[in-house]
Amino acid sequence: MDLSIALALSAVGVSVGLGAIGSSLGIGAVGQVSAGLLSREPKKFAQALILSALPSTQALYGLLYGFLILIQVGILGEGVKTFDTSVGWALLFSALPVGLACLGSGIGQGQIAAGGVKILAEKPENLTQAIVLAALAESFAVFGLVVSLLILLIGLSPYLG
Repeated sequence: MDLSIALALSAVGVSVGLGAIGSSLGIGAVGQVSAGLLSREPKKFAQALILSALPSTQALYGLLYGFLILIQVGILGEGVKTFDTSVGWALLFSALPVGLACLGSGIGQGQIAAGGVKILAEKPENLTQAIVLAALAESFAVFGLVVSLLILLIGLSPYLG
């Protein structure tokens, strides 16, 4: 296997792996608090599920970017393209904005959503506010995805034929 392809595959691992870690840690944080609430008030399951699911989107952003790399280098598609090792390194570095942003925002969103479960326990009518607060952390994952997409689709596209 060519080093450039190995670097591109490493970029997929960075974007998917860090996004999945962020989502897992975020869901774990809110899930723990949700379980405590549901042990006392099982009728609040639907609302707790909404808050618990919010950090899962970071894994989707990482997965999306990973698929786009696989498509751009031809692994998914018409066949593997030939490109310079420096482009492979650039692909790896292009995965850092989305990977790191998804890692951090997934953890943060889980912590905010865990606080939202506490709101749900005391004042269930304020669920919307809890969702909005948790959604604020989502924007940073989107920013990271946009930066990575710009690097891949505009900055690196000419070098990937």
